[in-house]
Amino acid sequence: MPVHTLSWRPVALLFSLALVAGCEQAGSAAGAAAGRAASGAVAGAVGGPAGQVAGAAAGAAATPAAQRLARMTTAAAQNAWDSIAAEDVPACTGAADKECAEAHALRARACRRQAASAPQDRRATLRDCAVSSGQTALAAGGANTQAERNAWREELLAALYDRRAVTPRASICPDNDLMREQADILLRDSPGNSSARFHGASARMLGVSVSCGADDQRCPDLAQAARLLTPPQSDARWTQTLEGVRTLQRVVVGCPEG
Repeated sequence: MPVHTLSWRPVALLFSLALVAGCEQAGSAAGAAAGRAASGAVAGAVGGPAGQVAGAAAGAAATPAAQRLARMTTAAAQNAWDSIAAEDVPACTGAADKECAEAHALRARACRRQAASAPQDRRATLRDCAVSSGQTALAAGGANTQAERNAWREELLAALYDRRAVTPRASICPDNDLMREQADILLRDSPGNSSARFHGASARMLGVSVSCGADDQRCPDLAQAARLLTPPQSDARWTQTLEGVRTLQRVVVGCPEG
C-alpha cells in the first residue's frame, strides 16, 4: 500500500480533539480495606477490657506494611488524599505482595486526584506518581482479586490519559502505546468494559494521527477503534472520538469506514 502523508490541518484538529476530551472518570475503589491491620483497633473499641487486650496484641503484631495500609485506608475514608500521596511506600517484594499492591493502588489514586488541583509546578510529579504507582500495584497484585486488578487498571488508564493530554506531540507515543496495551489487557480480563473500549479506541485514533505505528496498520487500527466505540456511550467524548476516527478514515486514502 502506498504511504500517504496526512494533511497537517485535519491531523492537528484531531490531535487537539484527543487532548481536550477530558479525563476518564476512574471506575472503582483502588483497593480492599485493610481489615487485617485495623481489626485490633476495632476489637478494642467494641469489646470492653478483653477486647482492648486483644486489640493491643493485634496492633503489636501488625507488620509495618499492614500498619501503613491501615493508615492509608483510614485516610482514604476521610478523603485525606494529600496525606496518601505523600506516603513513602516501599517497593513490593514479588508478584503477589498483597498489602504492598493495595498501598500503591491507593497512592496512585491519591496522586491522580491531587494532580487535578495541585499548583502547576507539582502536577507533573503527581501525574508521574499516578502512573508509576498504578503500574507497581498491578505488577504486585497477583494475590488480589480480578475485580481489584481491573479497577486498578481502569485507574491507570485514566492516569495515562491525563498525562498524555499534556505531553508534547513529539513525545506522546510511549504513553499512547502503554494506554493501548493496558486497554487491551483490561478488555481481555473484563469483556465489554467501557473504560477499556474508550481508551483503546482513543489510543488507536491518536496513534494514527501522530504516526506512532506502522503505516500499513493505520486502516486496521481505525477500523478497530470504530468497533470499540460502537455502541456509543452517552459521554460526549465517545461521539467526538468516533467522529475523529471517521475523519481519519477519509483522510487516509483507501481506508473504508466500515
